[in-house]
Amino acid sequence: MQLIPNKTFALQTDLGLYCRTGRDQPETSIQEHTFHYRRLVYNIIKDTMKTAFPIARKLIGKKRWKKSVAYFFENHKCETPQIWKLPSEFCEFYEKNPFPFKKEFPFLKELLQYEWLEIDVFMMEDLPVEKFKTTRLSKKDILIPNPEIRILPLQYPVHIKKIKRITQEDKEQYFVSIHRDYYTKQVKFNDLSFALVEMLIRINEEETSIFDLENLFSKYENDTGKTEKVIDTFIDFALRNNLILGFKNN
Repeated sequence: MQLIPNKTFALQTDLGLYCRTGRDQPETSIQEHTFHYRRLVYNIIKDTMKTAFPIARKLIGKKRWKKSVAYFFENHKCETPQIWKLPSEFCEFYEKNPFPFKKEFPFLKELLQYEWLEIDVFMMEDLPVEKFKTTRLSKKDILIPNPEIRILPLQYPVHIKKIKRITQEDKEQYFVSIHRDYYTKQVKFNDLSFALVEMLIRINEEETSIFDLENLFSKYENDTGKTEKVIDTFIDFALRNNLILGFKNN
């Protein structure tokens, strides 16, 4: 069956709609195989979501999860041609659409974002890193950050507490960093305070020395000795966890 371009596009559109909804099966060159298109496409979507959100799936239960994925598949017009990015669209779809268990799991939106960012960071392109040394000479040395990082603000501790034990009483301000290890390329997570987040953002946005961090942290602590100790502890922590890669000596 030879089709002119506009008819080909129309058939592709109809076939895509059929794969999503299961309704209005279009005429194809091998009609008896058309049914299998939808099954194969849906299985890809189902497996992608199962892999992307194992904790969320376990939280709400297999039956509700299956219905949620089916609802998404039937009602969302996918924008990305890359299947691994589809979980990001599921996060947005969940946030914007009614799901009957939203009140039961008020932290599910954040859990979905948290699980998606692990994929996003793992798959992100390699970012350029300035040459660095692993030893520092003075407080004037510029800190070289690991740029392959995301920082997610949260209202619930989905990153540090067993998910089924989270309650409304846990609601407050949390921060988690999700970054890719410079050497192993594995994704790692760190629970952070607001002050540490502020320092990491500063290091990633502009050239920052240890002196600069001490000045930044002085608004939280008036005692110079305590400030220096906190900054030293932070730098050791950041180096050990690969949030800071090293130093540029001045």
